[in-house]
Amino acid sequence: MQSGKSTFVKCLDEKAMNIEAQGQDKKFYTVGMDLATLKMGTFDVFVFGTPGLVRFKIMRDVIVSGVDGIVFLFDVANPETDKEAKSILGEIQKLIKHDTPIAYCGNKQDLKSVSEKEIKKRFNLKDNAKIFLTSATTGKNVKECLKYIVNEIFNKHKDILKVMRDYENDIKGLSIKLKKNKEEMRDLLNGFEVKRFIEIDRPNKSYKVREGLKNI
Repeated sequence: MQSGKSTFVKCLDEKAMNIEAQGQDKKFYTVGMDLATLKMGTFDVFVFGTPGLVRFKIMRDVIVSGVDGIVFLFDVANPETDKEAKSILGEIQKLIKHDTPIAYCGNKQDLKSVSEKEIKKRFNLKDNAKIFLTSATTGKNVKECLKYIVNEIFNKHKDILKVMRDYENDIKGLSIKLKKNKEEMRDLLNGFEVKRFIEIDRPNKSYKVREGLKNI
């Protein structure tokens, strides 16, 4: 809560949408979600900001269920929020797949400078956790963090995309190559279409790997 998520999203897209409400303390809190859309290289990137209030768990669950990667913000300038941050992180880790890329942001570095080592210790993160020292207010490391996540998402899928490039007009051959049944192939192709890695031509039962992704 109040870790700078909406400011982070706005830093990426000044036209980002936000559903928020003002609390009794006169501060504004996200009660729905933030949504930014931007282009990074050949990727159309959609960034969803979740509510930080503990009672809005249902919103976090809905958004997290379909993510390709996660940027988790810690408010390093306000240690009193550490307990809730760790609790929410625990909730999210139970919902995502084990190979979902995560970047951890020690946010508000403009207010308090905190090292990667201290962040890992404060939030019980693994030694190999990817940490970014960010300030959503000044923009420090915000785009760098997103670039990391986008690259991790692409790297996760690039091998299969190389194979798919060779079977664009032979879905049956692709299913044999990947050892997937009809339902698994449908889910694979639909999933990559949603990610905009491919364009499906359903009448002709074929697909195309998007042009920008062919030069891997």
